[in-house]
Amino acid sequence: MKVLIENDIIILYLYNYYFENDDKEYLTKEIKKIFLKLIKYYYIEMNGFYEVNIYENIKYGVILEIILKDKLLFRSDFIDIKVNLFKNKNMYFKTKDYFILNNYQNIYYHDNYYYIDIQDIDDILKVIEFGELVYKEKEHLLNKMIFIQ
Repeated sequence: MKVLIENDIIILYLYNYYFENDDKEYLTKEIKKIFLKLIKYYYIEMNGFYEVNIYENIKYGVILEIILKDKLLFRSDFIDIKVNLFKNKNMYFKTKDYFILNNYQNIYYHDNYYYIDIQDIDDILKVIEFGELVYKEKEHLLNKMIFIQ
């Protein structure tokens, strides 16, 4: 599990982690278990109302985007969540180093970065430390990218 914290947003990268079904009640229970792990093992204080966006990709696993929406009306030990599921979401791998990707096809370029759909990467674990995953902006970037290989 990789955890990034930026202001009121927590992003969790859960490689090879999948939810058993799409039921909102089931997802809410599983997310609350993940919240408890964040509190217990990462010492992250959490209370209030959170919106949780779940980006699930069959090749990678799950990325959770946890956004604090409201903290004012909640006790210090109370958490409420709203879950949004984006199943089979396409993701790109983004890097500044072309030579990491030069053995692959369908490479794109935009704004000093090289992009490749993670479906085209044999083993994502071999390259993931040299870049980052783009999981939300794919449709927005497609119009701006230049196909180079």
